[in-house]
Amino acid sequence: MGAPTTAILFFEGKPTVDMITREMEGALDAGLYYLAVVLALTLPDICAALESVDGKSNGQRYAAWYDSWLGPHYPTLTGTDLYRLRCAVVHQGRFGHPQMPYSRVLFALPNPQRHVIHNNIWNDALNLDAQIFCRDVLACVDRWYEATKNNPNVAKYLPQLFQYRDHGLAPYMGGVPLIA
Repeated sequence: MGAPTTAILFFEGKPTVDMITREMEGALDAGLYYLAVVLALTLPDICAALESVDGKSNGQRYAAWYDSWLGPHYPTLTGTDLYRLRCAVVHQGRFGHPQMPYSRVLFALPNPQRHVIHNNIWNDALNLDAQIFCRDVLACVDRWYEATKNNPNVAKYLPQLFQYRDHGLAPYMGGVPLIA
């Protein structure tokens, strides 16, 4: 594995959600769709935690964030549904949850025919285009961050987000690149 890129070094010491959203954009650009979808499903958790008084998220906070920021784009999916999907994907690697109204969620990938299949219900499955869904999440996170970056809770918890550290993190490890 090579040394960190210039784009990564740019972020050192500057905590922002851009570090995470750029990772997701990189995953999409590289065709790493599972990784991008997992990040898209966890970003509402991160945002909800950042703006909470205690710096933590939970199912209710996740759903409220989704309903406020992303939900209007996806009327067939509630915040609770997306939270359940997030739990199933992150913890079991499954694209469905028994308490969702759909048996599974199908994320369509780019295809040679360039067909875009998005936000449909087929039989008992919800179909989303992976790229569109991920980019919608990115756009909502960007709008959310612009609207809340001066929120005292966001300002308090933002420095705790991961950062790339080119020269380590004193007093723990120095002289080697870290994610910390």
